[in-house]
Amino acid sequence: MTVSKTILLITHEETVASDYGYVAEYLTELGHTVLHHEVLKATPAYDGFLDANTDFPSLDGLDAVIMFGSFTHAYNPDTRPWVEREIEFIRSVRDRGTPYLGICFGAQLLAEVLGGRTVRNDRMEVGMISFDTTAGCPTAPGPWFSWHNDKVELPDDVEILAQNDYAPQVFKAGNSLGVQFHPEVTKELMDEWLRVGGDELTGTLDAAEFRRQWD
Repeated sequence: MTVSKTILLITHEETVASDYGYVAEYLTELGHTVLHHEVLKATPAYDGFLDANTDFPSLDGLDAVIMFGSFTHAYNPDTRPWVEREIEFIRSVRDRGTPYLGICFGAQLLAEVLGGRTVRNDRMEVGMISFDTTAGCPTAPGPWFSWHNDKVELPDDVEILAQNDYAPQVFKAGNSLGVQFHPEVTKELMDEWLRVGGDELTGTLDAAEFRRQWD
């Protein structure tokens, strides 16, 4: 019997599709209570970024926190002020001992909390990917959905559980886990990302091939 937990999901740039994909439905089916905090708002009529809401809920009563991806970059000077507030929130999650899962952007901010950093790579990693895993890795080696052009650089005391020739893909410190890929993606969410940010793929992978890989 699953013991019910209360889990906070933190998303960015939510549009017409739920930015947490499969995760909320899966957790609810397991009997958990899901709370949602949206940092940025984007709509079909307005895809620009509005003011960031970094007034996160209290950690009291939370059993875990999951932070999802973003179209911004951890090092972007235009968004860095609210990114730093998110980093401090993640730090407080770790200080409290609350389990944390960071996905893509959420993993990159975790890397900073752990003493690492996020840097721009010389190419995009997009489409379905696979990677090498260690015996302790909690994920399969792939295929997984990926869309990013950044990578984390981690200090030696962070355990890298999976990587490929592009970047570390899964890493762990205590009860905090970061994954660079997107395990949450649904077809609806993928189509929405293509609508909002598909121009970023020009010259790397066209939308038809992107969808073919998914299918």
